[in-house]
Amino acid sequence: MENGPPSDPVLRLSGICKSFGATEANRDIDLDVFAGEIHAILGENGAGKSTLMSILAGRYRPDRGTIHLKGRPVHFANPAQALAAGIGMVYQRFMLVESLTVTENILLGLGRGRLRLDMARAEGEIREFAGRYDLQIDPSQTVSRLSMGERQRVEILKLLYRRAQILIFDEPTAVLSPPEIETLFGILRRLRDLGHTILFITHKLEEVMTLATRISILRRGEMVGSFAAGQVRSRRELARRMVGREVLLEVERPAVTRGETVYAVRDLTVQDAAGRPLFEDVALSVRRGEILALTGVAGNGQGPLTAALAGLLPDVSGQVEFLGRTWAASRWPRAPRGGMVYIPEDRHATASVPELSLVDNFLLTRLGRYRRGPLLALSQARRETVRALAAFDVRAPAGPDTTARQLSGGNLQKFVLSRELAGRPALIIAEQPTSGLDIGATEEVWQTLLAQRRHAAVLLVSGDLREVLSLADRVAVMFRGRIIETVSARDPRQAARVGLLMAGIRD
Repeated sequence: MENGPPSDPVLRLSGICKSFGATEANRDIDLDVFAGEIHAILGENGAGKSTLMSILAGRYRPDRGTIHLKGRPVHFANPAQALAAGIGMVYQRFMLVESLTVTENILLGLGRGRLRLDMARAEGEIREFAGRYDLQIDPSQTVSRLSMGERQRVEILKLLYRRAQILIFDEPTAVLSPPEIETLFGILRRLRDLGHTILFITHKLEEVMTLATRISILRRGEMVGSFAAGQVRSRRELARRMVGREVLLEVERPAVTRGETVYAVRDLTVQDAAGRPLFEDVALSVRRGEILALTGVAGNGQGPLTAALAGLLPDVSGQVEFLGRTWAASRWPRAPRGGMVYIPEDRHATASVPELSLVDNFLLTRLGRYRRGPLLALSQARRETVRALAAFDVRAPAGPDTTARQLSGGNLQKFVLSRELAGRPALIIAEQPTSGLDIGATEEVWQTLLAQRRHAAVLLVSGDLREVLSLADRVAVMFRGRIIETVSARDPRQAARVGLLMAGIRD
């Protein structure tokens, strides 16, 4: 390892190997982690980052290799054992019970052995504990009423309350607004100053440059470098080390003449079972030749609205216009939508069937193209699947016969994109299209979406502010179920306001 700190590592991994069937996720990985550092784990999609961190957190057991914690060998059969040893993980999807309070979530599973719990006393303990770490949270609040940043603080508190000294974060800023990201960074620095060790997986290189004290890079299951963050002078250099080639980190926006309005909605409203609006009075339109970004912090209505825009949500009021035809929004789910493609956020449950091959998954949204009477042109579908895999550099161990479950999250996302963009759609609804993608793959997706403007209207749903401002012509910001403002992304003064609008701040 390059220029490691002089002290002994608090955590040492030696020769770690892990395979899933024929897929070798980790191969002979050595890694030293030192006390009181913020250690970034970088790598392309399928590089083995999440697998390695899941081994540390006790979710997986290595096939070979050893883990030493404070100089002593350890073996974790499950996450509870890892946490008992002082290692805990905050996952991208928070593991909280929304109907319970903060205190109840933190105490859940502790097994204190009391017949009756003094909740007032427990809340007081947790409030004092949170103050010690500057974690601003109300222990009596129900989780369902918390923002995403507050929920993340509850997950951190859960680990600290169980005396975790090493905290692992998987894409910790994925669901946070810009102000919440700054708050999180402050929390992580305070934890470091108090002697905790932080490991975090991210694809956002600017976060690494801002936060990390040490960086390790995996490539195709192997460790290719570990070094002090100060040895890297720019994001471009860091991207080159990670991907193994030069990455531009910027996108060119070739001029495209805007055409007719392809898609528009007016007065779009839907309520939940209790009669509360999931979103209301939404109006937006997108023209051929432009990218309209819909953005906001997770939980402000973008998910249900995107489902409604794609025709997947019933009982919606309002009006929809597509390719010159108009429908009542309640009829949109049954309207012909040829010419529209939808790239959903949930690539596992919505966009693919895990147990089917990639050829079968390729057919899911394109059956009409390959139907020949009662038969399917499977050989043609197979050839086109192979071309799609190559076009997006999808790393599939068995080629088109690979099942969707065998792909890493990022490679599965690239496969879904390759399938949906294989034709020439008039409207593309892309929901978090680069979620989980490394910087090289993100660059490719961005260029692809920009190229699609030549013949399509693109509705981009993304919480990634850099992505929104890099790609969009206009940005519609959602807050508490409403579009509170639509601004020009090409006007620097307007674009600078997007981060504040995401937090509900209108100047």
